[in-house]
Amino acid sequence: MCTLIAGIGALGPGTLVVGANRDESPDRPASSPGLLRERPPVVGGRDLVAGGTWLAIREGRFVVALLNRRPVPGGPGSPDDPNDPSSYRSRGLLCLDTAAEGPPADAPHRLDPGTGERHPARRDAALALFARDAYAHCTLVGLDADGEAWAIHAGHGKPPETTVLAPGWHVVTHADPDDPGEPRTAWLKARLREVKAGGVEATLEAVAALLRRHEGDGVPGVCLHRDRFPTVSSTLLALGAVETPRYLHAAGPPCVTPYADVSSLLDS
Repeated sequence: MCTLIAGIGALGPGTLVVGANRDESPDRPASSPGLLRERPPVVGGRDLVAGGTWLAIREGRFVVALLNRRPVPGGPGSPDDPNDPSSYRSRGLLCLDTAAEGPPADAPHRLDPGTGERHPARRDAALALFARDAYAHCTLVGLDADGEAWAIHAGHGKPPETTVLAPGWHVVTHADPDDPGEPRTAWLKARLREVKAGGVEATLEAVAALLRRHEGDGVPGVCLHRDRFPTVSSTLLALGAVETPRYLHAAGPPCVTPYADVSSLLDS
């Protein structure tokens, strides 16, 4: 997945809005959203090559998203990487494991004995997965409708780096969260400042309109039409303290593919 929009508290306290475009080889097969794990219930699309996912929703409230990043020189997956590429575990499986194997929402946070800083339990669990296996360059994002939100940058030849995501709108692509030097991120952040507080449907449509935008007239492409890694699907979510949680999925580029309502999966 290459574009993630997250509105933490965008519809009021305890709410979460997500919009995401997946950019991938059209030759890499994937299934439409379904039940990925039964206990706890985790839903999302499945990569049929490695078995993982690019976006998972646990118990209708906790979202985990995986965004690949370009290899750094000498790092995992780069042309001069001395390691066997098969030594790196699938990043899609990392995304799925973070959603399925992490602690419950009410797990106590850990306090850093030196700084007193709160460490969210699910973020610590994700960091433990990075310590257990090696992965290529990526950003792993965790978004909880109850407030916990973070991004972990890893696979770049250094220890994982964590960013806490405060309430508000955020954008993650193939760079750091909210990176003003990344053109797509900067353009989306500017447009999101114009999104007015409203109902679920109006907010999701505003996000969908951004996900449909093509390159041109100074606008960096969000819905990508190219030979290598075009946009192959899109997702919209409204979760948490909303009257009716929503899960919408377009099984193709959202500029030409209607979003299907798969919200019933949130009741799995």
